[in-house]
Amino acid sequence: MKALTFLLLLAGLASSALAAGTPEAPPSTAADPRSELGPLTAVRLFADVEGAWAASDAERLASLVDTTAVRIAVKPGAPLTAALTRVAAAFLLQDQLRLVRTLSFQMTRFQLDPKRRLCRGTATWTGDWGGRQGKRAVRVALVARASNNRWFLTEIRAED
Repeated sequence: MKALTFLLLLAGLASSALAAGTPEAPPSTAADPRSELGPLTAVRLFADVEGAWAASDAERLASLVDTTAVRIAVKPGAPLTAALTRVAAAFLLQDQLRLVRTLSFQMTRFQLDPKRRLCRGTATWTGDWGGRQGKRAVRVALVARASNNRWFLTEIRAED
């Protein structure tokens, strides 16, 4: 409630300053740090993957893929399947994530190749597959490529 009150007060002050003829601040010439394709933005992508996967949020994971090039195999040992839309990517991800009760998903390794605009990541996915498979840890290999000043996943592969 206090935060909402503060925001309303701030909005009121801003509108009264504009009404009084106060000149607008010039646009910032500093580059948006998120638009640079350095190591930090690649780490942010993999941090987003980690959070979405741990929550079994296929929609959020699908928002991180490059639909022109993504290939997905979430079931260990399954062949890679292309997803041409975010809906298709979400379906492929959800189809497998719903079968596993994810206990944790942790990124363990990053490798950035700035010349090729490529970043590889490795994660450990711990979950309960039920039945004879039970609880186990699976290695997940992720590949991201830079496109339009942003990193997108182009491959998601779970491996035994």
